[in-house]
Amino acid sequence: MAVTCEIDFDNNPHGTYFGGQVLTGRVTLKLDKVKLVKAITLNITGYAETRWIERDRRRRRSTFYGREDYVASKTFLVGSNLSSQVSIEAGIHTYNFVCQIPTECPSSFEGTNGRVRYMTNVTLVRPWKFNQSYTRCFTVLKVMDLNFDSPLLRVPAHSETAKTYCCWPCRSDPLTLQLTVPQTGFVPGQSVPLSVLVTNDSHIPVEQLLLSFVMLVTYHSKPPSMPNTTSERLVVNTLKGDSVQRNCKKLFTYEIRVPATPPTCFNVCGIIQIAYQVEVEAKVKGCHKNEVVSIPVTIGSVPLAQHVPIQPRGLVGQTLDVNGLAGGSVATAPPPNASSPWAVDDSIPPPNYQEALHMRSTAAPPTDDLDDPETVQPNTLDLDGSAYKPLYPVFDIPSPSAPPPADYTQNYMAERAFVNPAMDVDKDKGTWL
Repeated sequence: MAVTCEIDFDNNPHGTYFGGQVLTGRVTLKLDKVKLVKAITLNITGYAETRWIERDRRRRRSTFYGREDYVASKTFLVGSNLSSQVSIEAGIHTYNFVCQIPTECPSSFEGTNGRVRYMTNVTLVRPWKFNQSYTRCFTVLKVMDLNFDSPLLRVPAHSETAKTYCCWPCRSDPLTLQLTVPQTGFVPGQSVPLSVLVTNDSHIPVEQLLLSFVMLVTYHSKPPSMPNTTSERLVVNTLKGDSVQRNCKKLFTYEIRVPATPPTCFNVCGIIQIAYQVEVEAKVKGCHKNEVVSIPVTIGSVPLAQHVPIQPRGLVGQTLDVNGLAGGSVATAPPPNASSPWAVDDSIPPPNYQEALHMRSTAAPPTDDLDDPETVQPNTLDLDGSAYKPLYPVFDIPSPSAPPPADYTQNYMAERAFVNPAMDVDKDKGTWL
């Protein structure tokens, strides 16, 4: 093999950074013979892009796309723009690099119709031959501290919906779903507690409740493309619930876990917005349409503290704590500008970093470099859209408890006998009213 290339990040083997940190590392080239090149360049890029195709009624195709750039750094490791030919001796050659990551960078994201990606690319510009490129992606995380996003994230949220079946004069009484959560701000690793009150006054039984944690992604195009938007709905996690017979009322409590996923994003990226919601769907018997109730939730990268903070925390230091990546150290109280923004609260242990398994990468076209074909090196990859998945922090912290619906506590508890689910082994998930 003529050339091998390794791209390493200093004190950060996972390649996970926060916006505002300084990216430092080294490029190691190993040559088994003399190599002639015009130059060797190192490009550090960060961008968001969207692209999708739609067809009109006449089956004509229209392509919509958009792009935003956040990082654009180019360094000549060998040679320059004016170089004609440079000889590199056989052996091991090491080059150091440094790059400042802007603070207002959106979090890394891989989707069907777009992505937010950050990468380092080493290119051997060769005379009279195809260039050789080696790429390693890294993850950038936008610090979203739930403690300073909105005080409403600490407040319980309630939603309800009602549906009747058949038409007059055979129309049934309504099937009512009420959903309550104790707060609307969460981080990956926590579980969202759900209180579900089902009042089935109809003659149609509910065969099963289906609980879902859903990601909603909106993609936008930008000039010179025509303005347009498209949406994507990803079911991140699901949980199967119980059934409810007709003409009865029942209260359920469930918990659905938030896995590794990027934080909510509305105003950082102009062409990709990410939102989340929890849903409860009542699957009814027969050919009737199911009923769904939902509540929007906000996913952050710093969990809600038990006490309400007085002033915002500063961000960004230098390198990410590698011990924190492994989850093997206990966070202490560092200065406000620490690279671990959750570490100002010593009750929050450092998170682990995991891949978002629900993400669907966008495939890129294969390269045309057929000269000197080489296998992919351990820490570099081909940009085929499937070899790279960003890493997100996953916390091991307690989740809030689920309160019963306000309507339930004010009225039903006073009017009907309450049966403790813990005392009834046959009704471990719900309470008959």
